[in-house]
Amino acid sequence: MSDPLDGARAAAQNALGHPVPHVLPADEGLPIVAASVAGEPVRARLAWVDPGDGTVKARVACPPGRPSRGRPAVAAVVSVEIPGRLSDRILVARLAPEASAAQPLIASDEAVDPVGVGPEGLVLMRLPDGAIVMGIDALDARGEPVGRLARPGVSELHSDGATVGGRLGATHGMSAGFGAGAWKTDLGEASFEAGFEPFLPEWLPSGFLPTRARIEPDVSYPSGPPSIVMAWSPDDGSQRVLLRQTVAPLATPPSATQWSREVAIGSHTAHVSGRRMGILVFEREDLAFGVQVRGMSRPDDVAVRVARSIPGS
Repeated sequence: MSDPLDGARAAAQNALGHPVPHVLPADEGLPIVAASVAGEPVRARLAWVDPGDGTVKARVACPPGRPSRGRPAVAAVVSVEIPGRLSDRILVARLAPEASAAQPLIASDEAVDPVGVGPEGLVLMRLPDGAIVMGIDALDARGEPVGRLARPGVSELHSDGATVGGRLGATHGMSAGFGAGAWKTDLGEASFEAGFEPFLPEWLPSGFLPTRARIEPDVSYPSGPPSIVMAWSPDDGSQRVLLRQTVAPLATPPSATQWSREVAIGSHTAHVSGRRMGILVFEREDLAFGVQVRGMSRPDDVAVRVARSIPGS
């Protein structure tokens, strides 16, 4: 039996000149929405294609994101408004292999059915007018939730056909939840709650003493793995080294920016930045680490030395 989307997919591929794994067909005057993945780190991208003449009316690339067992969905709401030509609003998500469908959580008077996952883990849905996406549950083959992406983690993008703006979803993993969480009496209690044993650096600046352990939830993934946070400071508190770690991989992978540089942490690549405050992020196969250094000369170099002393790095 042929796939009912084959015609729309073929039309989109002819117009775009690259493979299109998933589409929404043209509907009530709206064009085909073609979804694909590209880039490193990988991101979802959308294109609106006229089914008649193959004109590409708009293209939007979403922020990079990768789903995994602990963080099973990344998503964006993409609105295109081209006066007199196109008005459309799409929820696009990528799900981890453990998920078979997505259940959008929408503030609406109408019930919303689960949406099946397509090739490349892509999920597409046209949103009702005025609908607010409060989150997305990833569902397994039995229809049971395996994890939730909450509203802060859903990006909101807007395009007029020429430019793209909007709000990026809250950082997934290292920074999300910063400031929220709970203090723990000792590291053992924090380890029990987080579900993993943390690694502590074997080198710290002279005179730095540990503070209490802390658990910080990722505001984007209320059911996802929490972070364990430890900090060290001298008695006067004028300086600080903070180490945050959580289960890898992060949904938003660490990547280079114009303010950062790459450094080697063992066999792994880290990205470090900062003059007044040093910030370093890297991932191993099991855990992701974020080091933050403030109140010191060349805090980025201190962050690198701390990271390189973490056992196993």
